Amino acid sequence: MPRILVLDDEKLIRWSLKQILSQEGYEVDTAATTDEALRLSHSKSYGLIFADLEICGDQATAFYGKLLAGQESAKIIVLTALAKEQAEQTLGDFKTFLILEKPFISENIKAVAQKALSFTGEDKDR
Repeated sequence: MPRILVLDDEKLIRWSLKQILSQEGYEVDTAATTDEALRLSHSKSYGLIFADLEICGDQATAFYGKLLAGQESAKIIVLTALAKEQAEQTLGDFKTFLILEKPFISENIKAVAQKALSFTGEDKDR
């Protein structure tokens, strides 16, 4: 079963995503800071990364690039409190699997994770 990393500075979001995804059998690691996420990504392999956009500030795309280094098959789902259009502007040409606006519906997380982990073609959502 693929391992998932959740990066968000909001404790409730980290906890919720870990609970939802763990119940589906995924191994889930969480990180509250970008430094912690980078440390984990350099020591473990992830199939999927849920990453908060705002935690990275202006350097989101550079950080995501570092986060994905050595994680060739990992896909990123960006979590954001911004409107999708604003998040797309911030991300520019950086390819993500999906932008998920907060607050998200818990029931959709399982389907989104399964879709992302089974997707093998070119990412169409961004």
